[in-house]
Amino acid sequence: MTEYPTSSEFPRAPEPSAEADEVARIDAMASAFQEAQVVMTGVRLGLFEALEPSAGGLTAPALAERLGADGRGVRILCDALAALGILERVTDAGGVRYLNAPPAREALLPDAPRSKVAMLRHRARLYERWAKLYDAVVTGAPVPEDAIDPRLASGERAFARAMADVARDSAVRTAEALARAGALDGVRNILDLGGGPGHYAIELARHADGARATVLDRPETLAVARESIAAAGLADRVTTRAGDAYDGDLGSDLEGGGAPYDLIFTSNMVHIYPAAANRRLVEDAARALAPGGRLAIKDFLLEPDRLHPPGASLFAVNMLVSTEGGDCYTVDEVADWFRAAGLEPEATVEVTAKSRIATARKP
Repeated sequence: MTEYPTSSEFPRAPEPSAEADEVARIDAMASAFQEAQVVMTGVRLGLFEALEPSAGGLTAPALAERLGADGRGVRILCDALAALGILERVTDAGGVRYLNAPPAREALLPDAPRSKVAMLRHRARLYERWAKLYDAVVTGAPVPEDAIDPRLASGERAFARAMADVARDSAVRTAEALARAGALDGVRNILDLGGGPGHYAIELARHADGARATVLDRPETLAVARESIAAAGLADRVTTRAGDAYDGDLGSDLEGGGAPYDLIFTSNMVHIYPAAANRRLVEDAARALAPGGRLAIKDFLLEPDRLHPPGASLFAVNMLVSTEGGDCYTVDEVADWFRAAGLEPEATVEVTAKSRIATARKP
């Protein structure tokens, strides 16, 4: 009888060198698109929704028929999703069946507790833009809309829902960070510029006791914001106003029409626009602030070296492929905008690994 060595008798592989580790890191970065595309394709197909009503799961042929897709393609995709722990695979006398694993039920269904479906559809569009990064670097122009799969067509409402997926958790952390920094003390009137789905205005109003907030954005986006406000039970304290934050008229929605704001806030908006437009925005905001009021800009703000945090540096690439002149700006650049508008820069507040809030006070 042939005797095989036990696992302890196999020769040990040599420890990887630091050089080899760096090569492996590069290889992992260059392969990351594979997992991303597998997950986004599942969302685009509606695969997770199709599986959810079937308590015992579905075979690949049955699922393919439900999705109107190819059986072999669905089987290969489901195996990849199961390998990633997003689906469960069960084998019995009835064959191989697939079910949603807990991560799918938590985040990959439209009505899931922490749904990322809208954001993943948005990222599928971004994936198409990033595929043309070479052209954007050579030309300096954003990737044109006609280069994106028309089946991924999206409007303002869909974009607002995608931003809502991101904002749910971030808005709470943002309001808590501002509260800890004392930036919400005594605040009664808040203007949320480009407030999108309304989550930031909601949390700011909750954390600034008795404060009222107004979300300024485009009409289609505000339809989503009003849904969020109603769900939060804050329709008496958080209102909406249609408008463009960059048109120079921030105005006032406060009682009597003339009282300025104690806090003007904007999240993840300045990166969409060139620096000159943002300087004008800060000047407009400064005029609409009450003496002692604050302007708070939350964004992917970089250190002066433009390399840290790395996530913010990568996000600048997103602006290259998506906008005419957008960028990620440094904390020093934002402080210069503040000073030029007559505001006094304050400390920068950390929110996430790549997101910060720069605040300034009106004397």
